[in-house]
Amino acid sequence: MPFEYENSGLPANNRWKTATAICNKWLDDNMSMFGPERIANFMHNQPVAAAKRVMDTCEDWSEESVTLLLLGPAKAEIIANEQVEKVARNIFGDRTVDLMHTMADPAKAKDDAMLRDTNRIYIAEGVSTMTDQMIGRAKIDKFHETRWKILNDLERTFATIKGQDPRLDAVFEDAAKKSHEALEALDRAAAATSKKPFKPPFNPHR
Repeated sequence: MPFEYENSGLPANNRWKTATAICNKWLDDNMSMFGPERIANFMHNQPVAAAKRVMDTCEDWSEESVTLLLLGPAKAEIIANEQVEKVARNIFGDRTVDLMHTMADPAKAKDDAMLRDTNRIYIAEGVSTMTDQMIGRAKIDKFHETRWKILNDLERTFATIKGQDPRLDAVFEDAAKKSHEALEALDRAAAATSKKPFKPPFNPHR
């Protein structure tokens, strides 16, 4: 079944509904090989879940940060060129577009709240990445080394931005712990079958 905003569990909000429609269209255009059902699962498990994560753990969440989270991998396209940006400002408001510019270049932040929101977006999306790519993974594949690198990169950045939202931080730390457990279990299984496991690079933040 294709994704429908009405089944997302999110409140009625025309900007958010439009954001999910744009994200879904981006996925249809760029990930069509997965089909409508898997794309719908991605919508629920990644952009929608990340948005709910911020809303559930941060009392002062902003509509703009949730909008960018719901745009998912399509978010960068709203500042792709002047014409698209103008349309995005009409649809989502100036602050949403300015927040996307802040994500691309923190020096463009209009205020501290924008920097706060970019950190929240990074952490919430990082949890989605770990949930999708690492937690519960049952076998090693050709992306195993890449997953270790992604995990270590997530933790390195998290170490520099954590502290503003303890509840959201705790969600990230729990996901990172489960990710390490899953990947390390795969390495042990590979060693037991005489396959050379990937040795993750040293991460000083653990």
